[in-house]
Amino acid sequence: MCLEISHGTPFLNRSFLIFKHHISKDRIFYTTCKPGLVETWPKEKLQPEGKDMKKYIFFFILAFVFSIGILYHSPQKTALAEDREKKNPSLTKKADLKAQNSCTLIWHKYDEGLAKAKKEKKHILVAFYTNWCGWCKRMDKVTYADEAVKKVLNESYVAIKVNAQSKEKVEVDKTPITEKEVAKKFRARSYPTTWFLKYSGDKIAPYYGYADAPTFLNVLNYIKDDLYDKISFNEYLKNQDKKKDKKKN
Repeated sequence: MCLEISHGTPFLNRSFLIFKHHISKDRIFYTTCKPGLVETWPKEKLQPEGKDMKKYIFFFILAFVFSIGILYHSPQKTALAEDREKKNPSLTKKADLKAQNSCTLIWHKYDEGLAKAKKEKKHILVAFYTNWCGWCKRMDKVTYADEAVKKVLNESYVAIKVNAQSKEKVEVDKTPITEKEVAKKFRARSYPTTWFLKYSGDKIAPYYGYADAPTFLNVLNYIKDDLYDKISFNEYLKNQDKKKDKKKN
């Protein structure tokens, strides 16, 4: 395997062969580590001169003029938006109402959430995550940011978050344990993992992996109405589809 480079910086091509190169007066030679493969590139291909240099200068000037145009028009756009708001104040009012109607999802620590759920007799959602989990972050940004999802969770659940790799301690049955140990108790090994519990702390069912807002909303409604004791989740979904069809007709 060739690791030494005679001049310049080593680089890899798509077949993962390392190249080395040397320079003569007129040409630059790029040689693969595999014997017999030598490619010669004329110097002018790598170092543009004359007409090619004029092209680069032309494109640079064009890019500079374009950037000035953007900077010039940005304040104008801002001024136009302000004029529209003055002429039509209802647009601003609508935005304010939307902000007022949006709710914030309340998350609790594991021990605090269990105590709160027992007191208020609400179902419990336990979201297990890690700092490096990309799908957990997506679920925070998309699913848990959905207004309908937040509304159901705040009204009918106590939402708990547990970092499955954290050594931060919580108190369970008057015994301090880490969040990592809590995750082990629930056998949460892939993330996100979401567990649903009764207010007593008894387990109902887990949901593994990412769920978009409509899917997750179905799960939340299925659990909160205690339908898991009566019908399967698939039957519940079929019933929901039938209701939608009736409304269309």
